[in-house]
Amino acid sequence: MKFWADLAVDTLRNPQDAAARIMSWQVPRTELYIALLAVSALTALIVGTVSTLGPPADPQLLEAVPVLALFQRPLALFVLTAGGLIVMVHALYWAGNAMGGRGDLGDLIALMAWLQALRVAAQLVILTLSMLVPGVAGLLALVVMIVAFWLMLHFISAALHLASLLRAFGILIAVSAGLLLGLMLIITLFGLAGGVSNV
Repeated sequence: MKFWADLAVDTLRNPQDAAARIMSWQVPRTELYIALLAVSALTALIVGTVSTLGPPADPQLLEAVPVLALFQRPLALFVLTAGGLIVMVHALYWAGNAMGGRGDLGDLIALMAWLQALRVAAQLVILTLSMLVPGVAGLLALVVMIVAFWLMLHFISAALHLASLLRAFGILIAVSAGLLLGLMLIITLFGLAGGVSNV
């Protein structure tokens, strides 16, 4: 346990060095995918627990924003989280190589799995604080979001051997925009299909 705690501290202090250590492990690809699935399952479990313990969602809000219903369905949330992570990692790898990167897909998966594990640990702390000091928990959630974004830039830069964090930022924005457009297209197509089936 101390090893992982020390690695977490080192990641916050010097994410580039921590990334180099993780990549040097050369973990087999299959085990890396299992790690991604594991952290996705933990994320879904935590979100589902928060949703269960909290007040019931407003039906009108659920109707206006259907994606919020996933918070009450851990299995669906797990599928969405795991699928989104896998797609994101591969998209970052392909986009990075297309824009001058020369990294290894396994290295990128390992770093993203570690980042998600750190986020799971932070979510557990936030969940505990939300029961004791809700205001502090909300502030910590914002800090975690900012730090996670900063770490992601460093990890993308390290895994793809990019010259700067600015290039990592550009790749992340390009991939995020592409995935968002793809998601909107899928939602639109499903909406059209649902409308036709109801005619």
